[in-house]
Amino acid sequence: MKQRRIAIMSNSGGVGKTTLAVNLAYQFARKKKTVALLGCDPNGSLTLFCGLDDPIKEDGSLDFDKTMYSVLSSDFKGNYPLFKAWPNSVDGVDAILGGLVLTDAVNRLSVTDRSEYLLADHLDDYPLPHDIVIFDCPGTIEQLHTCVLAAATDVIVTLKPEDKDIDAVAKLIQWFFDKRKKLRLDKLREHPPVLRGILPNGFKDRAMHRDNMGLGKLPKEETLVGIMEEMEIELFPKIKDAADIANAGAHGLPLGIFRPGNQTNKVYEKIAARLMEE
Repeated sequence: MKQRRIAIMSNSGGVGKTTLAVNLAYQFARKKKTVALLGCDPNGSLTLFCGLDDPIKEDGSLDFDKTMYSVLSSDFKGNYPLFKAWPNSVDGVDAILGGLVLTDAVNRLSVTDRSEYLLADHLDDYPLPHDIVIFDCPGTIEQLHTCVLAAATDVIVTLKPEDKDIDAVAKLIQWFFDKRKKLRLDKLREHPPVLRGILPNGFKDRAMHRDNMGLGKLPKEETLVGIMEEMEIELFPKIKDAADIANAGAHGLPLGIFRPGNQTNKVYEKIAARLMEE
């Protein structure tokens, strides 16, 4: 299998992007694949979810060179600042941390040549040795989304089955196809990004969620199920809202390590297996 570069995207916050990223990484590692998790979100959740700390210099300041800030620099020379994730539980998962420092990186991108292709260029010029790269993207469409899209081979979108999130995802899907065309990725890349599917996350047994998942009284064509079917985009099995998932992240662990018997692990395993089939 050639290196897969999977972007986890959304157009709203708090919909489980980082949760999906770390749990996919764990499931791939269980299948003996090596994974690099790239924290492209200024909120820095990946650091916590990987059980890591922000890289600090001796003077107590943040070490920018040990974050994605350095990877997004025009003078990057391939010295990826990789940190081992969950080394006592699983082999082969490394992380490059994001955080608020990326706000400065985005400002710098605005005056950088080929800024849309900067991340793709660096990953092509200085290939990571991992089988799979997973990008944890910001919660709103911005320049980092564009950088990641130009580098990705696959995109998975997460959302909560709520009206406002479905509307936001519709805009993200339109952005995906428009931006892929504008960047000429079908022409420029051997493996241009493909929208692999939508993951409904945080499902609760209430009317709006049931309706949008086709379990209520709405006509199918008005539900998330019907809309994705009409667009021919795969809808992955829904993930129910559960304390174990939140607690796993708070403990800096994927669910598969924190609660191996939790049935949600089977959803993450199915998505990983689906991606490996392609």
